Amino acid sequence: MYKCLVKPKISVIIPSYNSAKYIKECLDSVIFQSLKEIEILCIDAYSIDGTIDILKSYEKQDSRIKIIFSKKKSLGYQINLGLKEAKGEYFTIVESDDYIKIDMCEKLYRLARNQDCQVVKSDFIGFKDKRSQRVFKNLSICYDQTLYNKKTNSYLNPSIIINSWNMNQSSLYKMDFIKKYDIRANETQGASYQDIGLWFQILSLASSIYFYKEGFYFYRQDNEHASVKSKDKIYCVCDEFEFLDKFLDKNLELKSRLQDVFYYFKFKMYLWNLRRIDDKYKLEFLYKFSQDFSLIYDKLDKTVFKASEISEISCIIQDPS
Repeated sequence: MYKCLVKPKISVIIPSYNSAKYIKECLDSVIFQSLKEIEILCIDAYSIDGTIDILKSYEKQDSRIKIIFSKKKSLGYQINLGLKEAKGEYFTIVESDDYIKIDMCEKLYRLARNQDCQVVKSDFIGFKDKRSQRVFKNLSICYDQTLYNKKTNSYLNPSIIINSWNMNQSSLYKMDFIKKYDIRANETQGASYQDIGLWFQILSLASSIYFYKEGFYFYRQDNEHASVKSKDKIYCVCDEFEFLDKFLDKNLELKSRLQDVFYYFKFKMYLWNLRRIDDKYKLEFLYKFSQDFSLIYDKLDKTVFKASEISEISCIIQDPS
């Protein structure tokens, strides 16, 4: 269909595992992008549901597609394989159960070049399939509307860490920037939410970030195979913050500058995790919540946290049961 270029403008990384039900829609949305100068890296963790056969059939039709097999069932490991292989000027991530608008790559690439940005992030569209109807909901990448349509970074505005959605999709990242800082995702075997660590590294290190108020990325919110209720996933969020603690310990300037918003981000993610897990696992996680925050409680900036949030943390520390 299209010839693979020596230097594509964008490397599209698609991690997959047992995605046969959804991956055709995903691939179709990528191969028919209005920007043709892309490479498509499909990183599959040895699916057993027919996903590989689908990938191979697409690879035969489009020379821009390359299948790479991951020995680990780990989103972070798969993303890192894609980063190692990527030849594009920029890269983007598309989950195999999601899909994108036909002009996403073109518009975000043009914006990144025109604004000379290392990172461009845009709004997205959540969707669910209910019976025979698909329901959509526009979602903002920023909680603070003043962040949109201008260049910023965590040096000028540390609050972007807590005022933007920790989502790596619907974004473009400059590969030179990623390589300069050797940014990689956490590679915990079989774990979920490894995009948290990748997201924080990127936002904390980038010198030029542009938030764009238009949605291009369709984000599935009804995948019954997604990691939402499994006992094995209770502590995955905690694993990501242990990974980030090590990252900050190696970058003391960042740690000093971002510690307050980092702790707040950690609190919000622990709270989100507590709410999402099955009721029968909540008490177990509360003890972990209590243990981790008792170690940093005296360092929490009371000007970043609301009084009610400090009170909530105190209650969890004192009596997690």
